[in-house]
Amino acid sequence: MVHRHVLAILLSSSALGGLAPAAAAQEMPVDRWLVTGAEVETGVNPLSEDAARFPGRNLETESGVWTLVRRDGEVRFDFSDLVEPDRATLAHAYLKSLSDADVRLELEVEACVRMEAWLNGQLVVGAGRPREVRLAGGWNTLLVVLEGESGCERSVSATLSANTGPNVRDDRSGQRPLVQASRPPGVRPNYPEGVVTVSVPQVTALAWNPGQDDLTASVSYELASWGLDPGQRGGVNAPGVQRPAARPPSPLDAPRRGGGRGDRVGTGAGGDDDTGPTDPDGMRAAMVAQLLGRPEIRAPAPTTGSVELRLAGESFVGAANDLRPGVPVSFDGTLPFRKLREAALREDGIKAEFRWGRDDGEGEGRMPAAPVLLALHAPLQLGLADGAWRGELRVPDALAGFTVRGLEGSWTVDGTVVEGGLLCGPCERGRRLEVEFRGPGGEAPRARIVDRGFPDLADAATVSPLDLLRALEGDNRRYRALVGG
Repeated sequence: MVHRHVLAILLSSSALGGLAPAAAAQEMPVDRWLVTGAEVETGVNPLSEDAARFPGRNLETESGVWTLVRRDGEVRFDFSDLVEPDRATLAHAYLKSLSDADVRLELEVEACVRMEAWLNGQLVVGAGRPREVRLAGGWNTLLVVLEGESGCERSVSATLSANTGPNVRDDRSGQRPLVQASRPPGVRPNYPEGVVTVSVPQVTALAWNPGQDDLTASVSYELASWGLDPGQRGGVNAPGVQRPAARPPSPLDAPRRGGGRGDRVGTGAGGDDDTGPTDPDGMRAAMVAQLLGRPEIRAPAPTTGSVELRLAGESFVGAANDLRPGVPVSFDGTLPFRKLREAALREDGIKAEFRWGRDDGEGEGRMPAAPVLLALHAPLQLGLADGAWRGELRVPDALAGFTVRGLEGSWTVDGTVVEGGLLCGPCERGRRLEVEFRGPGGEAPRARIVDRGFPDLADAATVSPLDLLRALEGDNRRYRALVGG
């Protein structure tokens, strides 16, 4: 069965209704930054694509000095004292990848901070949540721009982790990228080969619908394009073509000669450095660039693309003809909860076939187990009625053995008003319930499991989400025993 979805330009959140995915395994912190301040314009990259203007340690510009802040292994960095309140904070890091690779990037800031993130000079849309992005083979540039009112903490937490999506991969793409703050020798503007990618489907909601034998999962997935913007004049990493048209000068474009100011240098392990600019005249970088030779020509980012996702026998197709680099296009679909669980348990949990331009590709990935378990314990949608609803519900396998209560409003089950919205407890598999609901303020009917489950476990739990998902079968006795319910 193939579900085809109309193109929707939606930059949806990764998990609606609080169904945020659990932290990915093997996270790697971005634990060193170069920081300065500048006046910026929303939506405009404050750094040029010219490699000579890339940030360097202690490199002083008209607006300040790039200050090294490094604390090995730490995640959260507060830059409040490094930049004047009336200027934006620019935090920059270099990421080295052995080849083009898909990674998961997560950036967290305080609620009072406005953030923009730029990967290889391209705006990463939706950077305030986990994003699956494409790194180029070689050195990549990551710039985070923070703005906030006086008294608002200018802090950021940045982590990288493996992307389990079914994208076209290089054999070395599983290697961990290297994080570096200082400008690497010979770094040049870099983009991955033009390609389209798809995100791991996010579980946005579960519905318990009348007349159905299983819960219904709503999922969302995103199609994205990566590479040099084909509308950008020139290809700064392609020989024999013109560079982009000149843009107005910026204070950051005017490096001063001389050493950095020692009292502005960040503290922490390896953070003290009172030397001058690492390569003030670009001589070292020029020599390395000459040794490296001219950069290879790479295909630009596709403007059209499609993907067919297959999850446990279900197929989903999304296509778009106006893709822009780094800007995801969202698609939605539904499938039975049983098949969602099966997709997370199977070794070939997700398969994908891609088409873009004259190229195509295929990949395999995994559906994480944690979001499936989180969705089961989140509020279940019973209907879309406006304040009043009635229907016959059958207890599916996934709810057998649990206690389920309705939320907000008055509930009647099999003609009897129930206190606290108790629909069944413990719920008997296959039992049919005649349910009536009246809610305040036009609320739609929702219910949820009240027993202990995956969200109640400590982070140090010895049972993995995958093992818990395997135990979620029959009347759930094994699962409830493992979680202590």
